[in-house]
Amino acid sequence: MSSPIVRMIREEIWSSKIQSIQGFRLEDIVRGLEGSLQAGLNASREERGLLLLLLKRVLEDARFLAEFRVMKASMGAEIPGDSFDKSILELVGRLEEFLALLYSGSLVVQNNRVTVYATRACEGLEKGDVALVSVEDAVLYYLRACVTLVTRPIYTYVASLKKAGTGS
Repeated sequence: MSSPIVRMIREEIWSSKIQSIQGFRLEDIVRGLEGSLQAGLNASREERGLLLLLLKRVLEDARFLAEFRVMKASMGAEIPGDSFDKSILELVGRLEEFLALLYSGSLVVQNNRVTVYATRACEGLEKGDVALVSVEDAVLYYLRACVTLVTRPIYTYVASLKKAGTGS
């Protein structure tokens, strides 16, 4: 396993919160890999093979770290404000919210197109537009906070009860 990433994985596993990852930690990893790649230019065939195995392991470890952080974010773990990937991890919650509305039948959908209300101008939509867009476009607009999803009136009513504290 790649040592700096393994340390981050350990920290992540042992904490209930998502750990802050600073950009400089990743820069250290990149510098180490660049040094190894530079050394690999003059290495024997066998040494280059080992270097490729190392790079493969780094990618596997990084994927595990990413999956673990996304899982923790989806379970509602607190995302530190100073982590370089804060905005990315926050998208996990928005994606879950979108999917929950879609799967529950709460969204106004016609012919596999989702009704959205543009809260700001965004690629093909002007602020104030109400449009039917593909599910793929709807999720992208929603993740970019360009639109409000139009929901069925009963869902809107239930959501308002929940916000007011009178719903269960």
